[in-house]
Amino acid sequence: MNKFRTSNNTVMVDILFILLMVFLYVSGTAVPWMNPIARQGEVTPPVLMMVEMTWDDDSQKDIDLWVRPPNTKRIGFTNKDIGFGALERDDTGWASDTYVVNNEERTVRRNYEVITFTQLPSGEYVVNGHYYSIQGEPLEVKIKITMLGPFKEVYTGTIVLTPRQEKTFISFVIDKDGNVVDLNDKVDIPIKFPGTGP
Repeated sequence: MNKFRTSNNTVMVDILFILLMVFLYVSGTAVPWMNPIARQGEVTPPVLMMVEMTWDDDSQKDIDLWVRPPNTKRIGFTNKDIGFGALERDDTGWASDTYVVNNEERTVRRNYEVITFTQLPSGEYVVNGHYYSIQGEPLEVKIKITMLGPFKEVYTGTIVLTPRQEKTFISFVIDKDGNVVDLNDKVDIPIKFPGTGP
């Protein structure tokens, strides 16, 4: 009798073991390609910069946000979209705080305007607030400018506006590398009224 003779069970176990090893090898090399690990904190947002303006949520007054990018038209409620920048929300005070969902009227007290940019041409940007209402008390108006790719809060500031007044929050320059430089909150550059800007 041959002492080296193996049974059919042993051969079957060997084949199953080899198949298991092949499966584990293929799975181990293929899974990372099917579901790559997300790099923490890395996103490619479609919006590169946001300019947000807020004022007293209980105010019924209309304050308008205006931005003049370099060498192009200004962005505001009369010119909401210039291709690479757009006024996403035109808040008119209480008039824009009521909406209808499922035939039910709801009111949200929030005074907020935002302009977003999907491209940032190099040059000077001017950010203004304009008190559109013709009468009322002076209002404190806040601005926040945020870069989104990568995330960085560029500027926060406050100005006080009186009825019909336009005032500059800040001017800044986007350099050729996309960096914000030369921030200046000591200027007053009217951009809302025709004939005072592009």
